[in-house]
Amino acid sequence: MKRIIIIDNSNLSYSGNDINGTILRGTETSLILLSEQFVRMGYQVDYCNEINNFSNVNGVNYFNKKKINKSTTYDLAIAISDANQLKFVSALKKVIFSVSNQPIEKFLRKKQLLPFLKFKPTVVTLCNYQFKKRSFFTSFYGKEIIPITSDPKFLNHEINPNYIPKKQVVYNIRSNRNLDRLIKIWIEKIFPKNSEFKLFITPDLIDYNDKLKKNNIFLRKIGSRNEMIDELKEYRALTYLGHKSDIFTLTAEEAVKLCLPVVTLGIGSLSDRVQHFENGFIAKNDQDFADYTIKLMNDDKFYLQMKSKMLAIRHKNNWEYIAKKWIKKFVDN
Repeated sequence: MKRIIIIDNSNLSYSGNDINGTILRGTETSLILLSEQFVRMGYQVDYCNEINNFSNVNGVNYFNKKKINKSTTYDLAIAISDANQLKFVSALKKVIFSVSNQPIEKFLRKKQLLPFLKFKPTVVTLCNYQFKKRSFFTSFYGKEIIPITSDPKFLNHEINPNYIPKKQVVYNIRSNRNLDRLIKIWIEKIFPKNSEFKLFITPDLIDYNDKLKKNNIFLRKIGSRNEMIDELKEYRALTYLGHKSDIFTLTAEEAVKLCLPVVTLGIGSLSDRVQHFENGFIAKNDQDFADYTIKLMNDDKFYLQMKSKMLAIRHKNNWEYIAKKWIKKFVDN
């Protein structure tokens, strides 16, 4: 049986049991789901982070990275972000799962040069935007594009094709990702068109005040992944301009799987995630963004037409497809 190991560079302690909670970010959740898919395909998978006690969850072995046995040679080692983590392991193929664009300055500041020269890893990026941003100097042993996707719970959730939510949209991203600009567009260009319109935003690092409430901007309630699925079904669209730091925007992928159109300016990776008039709208400017948002909330027929398109393509990208790309490129090659 071929063996795959994933090594996390963060200080988080977790296993697959935490996937439905609130402590994991998109990176950890995605790699847990990828690991479980590898197991279903017949591979042995070890997943190492700062966890103290060994556990096996859905076939994946979780243990502390300091307990990796160097006498074991893996067929593939995947280090999250940090090439220094590859010092713990012996492997035939070594990969950096990149979760940032990592300019040269950051590459050197994070002390990546020497371990890159020593371990010769391939860099896996998640989209064309990130692939282009990752320079030759920070990926001189090669780079590939292999995307991620959402939790199968989003993909497999039953969607009512005829259900029309209330006239409300959501921004469920961190508030430092162009939320201030979105709020300005909402107050000046969207809400004045209909007093029934509502915008729900993530309650982190935001000074919620009477002005926001007066303009029908409300705070979401953060819950489990299952609760988030139930929540997202009650919106007409995900309204997110995008951000230059985005390299995948898993939130947009989750929205798409629930047939929630994404209205965006296509900044960062959103230009990869959203196909115009297929699973959302890439606006040309602030007014264009406002017009698409208003159209989705005011025009029920238009909204249902978009929902029908998205239902037809929501199963196009899944973890089995993605895992096979990893195996073909790095294990069976």
